[in-house]
Amino acid sequence: MTIQQQAYGLIDQLSEESVQVVIQVMRLMLPHSPKSEMVSKENDLTPKMKAYLKMQELRKETAMYDISDAQRAMGIEEKYGNLG
Repeated sequence: MTIQQQAYGLIDQLSEESVQVVIQVMRLMLPHSPKSEMVSKENDLTPKMKAYLKMQELRKETAMYDISDAQRAMGIEEKYGNLG
């Protein structure tokens, strides 16, 4: 079974809304797919899909920051106090 056949099988198991999410993510991953096309279709997106796409943008932005576990723990302790 090829990867494409596996992908088709998985997509067949998804709900319509989930398939729309997969299609939107795939469009974002294509290098020739302009972002302006996504913006023009933004009115067609559900609130959940808009939130998902926003989350993906934020993940890309935060991926460039390299924070160690010690720095993260110190920041959490500073903000919330000792949790454990």
